[in-house]
Amino acid sequence: MGRLVALLAVTGIVLGLFAALTWWVDPLQEVWKPGAYAAAEKDGCLLSQELVGNRYYSFKLDVFRSRPTRTFVVGSSRVLKIASHSGERSFANLGYPGTAPSTLLKLFRALPAKPVQTVYMGVEAFWFNNHYAIPDTDPSTYHVAEYLLSRSAFWTSYQQFKLLDYVRPPHRWRVTTVGSRCTIARGYPSINWNLDGSRVWSFELAPKQYPRIHGTPFTGTNLAVWRNGYYDDWHALDGARIRQLEQVLALAHARGWKVVGFAPPEPPGIERVLDTDPRIAPQWQAFLRLMPALFARYRDPWIAQGVRCPASQFPDAFHSGAACSAKLRDRLDEAARSLH
Repeated sequence: MGRLVALLAVTGIVLGLFAALTWWVDPLQEVWKPGAYAAAEKDGCLLSQELVGNRYYSFKLDVFRSRPTRTFVVGSSRVLKIASHSGERSFANLGYPGTAPSTLLKLFRALPAKPVQTVYMGVEAFWFNNHYAIPDTDPSTYHVAEYLLSRSAFWTSYQQFKLLDYVRPPHRWRVTTVGSRCTIARGYPSINWNLDGSRVWSFELAPKQYPRIHGTPFTGTNLAVWRNGYYDDWHALDGARIRQLEQVLALAHARGWKVVGFAPPEPPGIERVLDTDPRIAPQWQAFLRLMPALFARYRDPWIAQGVRCPASQFPDAFHSGAACSAKLRDRLDEAARSLH
């Protein structure tokens, strides 16, 4: 019996050491690192995507909590260039890739009801395609434990621990520069985050060092791969997700929050695709008809397609750049002022 206990104890210690190494190195970016965000805040630096990984939900909660937030924007990756004004601390960008009505509901429930917030809600038509797969941006404790005890994750962690001095204690990241900005990073900070939660592509800061992003162009036959297949095999607006969005709006209304809804801008050529392609247009038009009516039920305004920007202000023909996003922020602020 004593030998069995000793064996179990040794096994537990070994597994604990394995898990601790994987947690420290985190090669697959499954562990949220609040210390990295705190380091960026302390030094006034950007935070590299490498240290956020898929833990967008935890990251954006920290953004909200670290600021005296009174206005925030939510939505998919296409709202991420909407940023705070110079010197503004009360604004936060809580959008992230993988957002959907269900994730918004979870996020809103996690936020405090007071102080009253003004919310800019960017709603995507493809959220209501039931083939749009919503990624897991807030892994469960069980999932994280599975990862920490994974043999492959441990082996990758061990290899990185040997090769990379900036993941060895007492370090877990390093301070580097992208163009003129410092960033809390590891090896390759091609995507970074401002402290307000807005996104910075490294090609914007150091174009000679980091390649420009390129999206998959629309060819007319490639819906399965264009924009990650978000518009593929879409035949109707998903009723369950519409009801989830209603729950989000109802919760905000019950809290006295002011909500301004909008569809993120589209390049002119893509607007024509959405309006005319027979595989997309019926659902797109149904979406544009539904949103103003849905928001009006809760006395919230809907900005029809927000603003229009030239194609040159969409670096990958999908995400709006800084200039277009600043124009949209001005329009949202104008709509919000009319609510007070």
